Amino acid sequence: MRNIQFLVILFCLFLPQLTVGADAVQDDNPAGKVLAQSDLQEIFSKIIRQNIPSHIEEFQISDFSSQPESLNVPDGKLTYRLTNQVLCTSPGKKFISAVLAVDGKECDNVKMYGNLHFWGTVVLASHAISRRTIISAEDIETDFRDISMLGDSLVGNPEQATGKQLNKSLRAGDIVFAHLLKNPPLVKRGDLVTIIARSGGLQVSAPGEVKNAGAIGEIVRVKNLMSRRVLQAKVVDEGLVEVDL
Repeated sequence: MRNIQFLVILFCLFLPQLTVGADAVQDDNPAGKVLAQSDLQEIFSKIIRQNIPSHIEEFQISDFSSQPESLNVPDGKLTYRLTNQVLCTSPGKKFISAVLAVDGKECDNVKMYGNLHFWGTVVLASHAISRRTIISAEDIETDFRDISMLGDSLVGNPEQATGKQLNKSLRAGDIVFAHLLKNPPLVKRGDLVTIIARSGGLQVSAPGEVKNAGAIGEIVRVKNLMSRRVLQAKVVDEGLVEVDL
């Protein structure tokens, strides 16, 4: 009898403790899954990737945050619907608001923030290059880096620089920008050229002498050696200029 009473007391003392422990285990394992910061950043990056310009080679996200920081969602296929316009044509701070859905049923809202960085190829001077130099393949090299703050004048392909004339001297390692380049002159002062003029199907030509240097598409002064008049003509090729009738 004494043993039975002891067992009853022991059972009463430990039953509540066992029940509390069972409840704690149940709370630690809720149904569904948790979307952590890393999961939300992946969604953020996917949306950015779908909206950046096609010429951007690569991008990175820094300083990501979200409200809320994590979400409990049911198991199933996760999709989202944007509730704001996402503009990714330029780098910088970006905000995305989305409604999350599981198996087509909307379940929660999230606001996501992050800094967008563009990465790409830049063209650099491989050594010191003097002004007016016609750039060759040996004058330049490439590097892959963060181009977020380099502007729209960036040259991303060596072919865009090769054969162009430099407007400004560069040191080794300097970035080559498009505004520092121009087409090299096809004619220079004193060159003898052919002046052509077209009107419908009719074309006439005359010999001329160039009074100033010019690249293709540029307007130069040319002396007509037949009429002795000085004309404004457009450079169309080496040794060839065109005037308007």
